[in-house]
Amino acid sequence: MAGKQPKRVLVIGVGRFGAALIDELWESGCDLIVVDRDADAIDTIKSKAGAAFIADATDPTVLENIGARDVDVAVVTAGEAFEGVVLCVSVLAELGVKVIFARAANDRQANVLRRVGATRAIQVENEMGRRLAVQVLNPVSSDLLEFATHFRVVPWTATPSYVGKALSEANFRRYELNVLGWFGADAQKPRLNFALPDYKIESGHTLLLVGQEEGIQRFLAQGDS
Repeated sequence: MAGKQPKRVLVIGVGRFGAALIDELWESGCDLIVVDRDADAIDTIKSKAGAAFIADATDPTVLENIGARDVDVAVVTAGEAFEGVVLCVSVLAELGVKVIFARAANDRQANVLRRVGATRAIQVENEMGRRLAVQVLNPVSSDLLEFATHFRVVPWTATPSYVGKALSEANFRRYELNVLGWFGADAQKPRLNFALPDYKIESGHTLLLVGQEEGIQRFLAQGDS
């Protein structure tokens, strides 16, 4: 099994929110394309992006030429005039980008962005407020949220060399991975089963693996060995 390709993410706008997002995505191994009109802003993040452009992302030609059509996810974080954000989202939707996140200042803007093609409209202040409320009401839960941000859960379909092995024999621990559970081969009736100690991997089973990004990438890169 070939290693999984890094997710290609287009980020439009390098403000405080955009810069923080870029840091997190870069740490997670994403292939980043970044666009901003401000040369100084681009200069601060260019070492973390596969490609960084000083350009007007509301121009359809610009988005076409930088390869926006081929990205997995686009995020419009720009704090510029709302009309510009709407234009960016609508052009991305026309180019066929399937997942588009866009920053909105209020519910009205969020509704507009969803209508022109945004998969999700992000109201940063609202979301940060909810997160802070969790920390105020339950400090233990907030610690778990911080802990969870460093881990990923990925579905993995068992390859031939793992079929017939118990979890102890499969030795996922060498990649610092754990198995949360598994799905059977019947795609019409998916049901998550807990991975009990006597569980043996069968052909067609899909396992839910949890671990840090580096361990997951090492495991996926090893193929069927």
